[in-house]
Amino acid sequence: CILLIAFIIFSDKTLDVIEKKKVTVLFTVSFFVIFFWSAFEQAGASLTFFASENTQRDLGFYVVPTSFFQSLNSIFVVSLAPLVAWVWIKLGKKEPSSPFKMAMGLFLLALGYLWIATGVDGVGAGVKVSMIWLLGMYMMHTLGELCLSPIGLSLFNKLAPVKFASLLMAVWFTANAFAN
Repeated sequence: CILLIAFIIFSDKTLDVIEKKKVTVLFTVSFFVIFFWSAFEQAGASLTFFASENTQRDLGFYVVPTSFFQSLNSIFVVSLAPLVAWVWIKLGKKEPSSPFKMAMGLFLLALGYLWIATGVDGVGAGVKVSMIWLLGMYMMHTLGELCLSPIGLSLFNKLAPVKFASLLMAVWFTANAFAN
């Protein structure tokens, strides 16, 4: 479907060169978004397994259920979104560009994996690590999501030629689907 949409848009004679360049940017962004969501969505599989098998969840008086870690993204989105929005507003004219914010989202995702890799570095088989490593990783991933996801949607709305806005939104969501 992506190739068909690209063919439909780029073969349209009514679009000028600038509009086609903007569409090229959107397809390029979609390509990188696939990598972001592929790594981000590990929360539902390998990271849940890690929480279950490799994370010390016993607090002495209570064992934190593995399912708790699935709720961290939602908790962090609700609690951190106002902070991220405030930062963008506070920066005013110094607010970073959309591509920079999206790159920051990818960087935060990588930083989250670096964080957890640091936590398990040198840990022997059968040894469980502190929950702080998962908590920190999920927080960084959510901050990355807050930099990338709403910004990506906004970028697609801004750059898409009106005539092809719906088709290009389909490209955005298809990139997410490919990642999953």
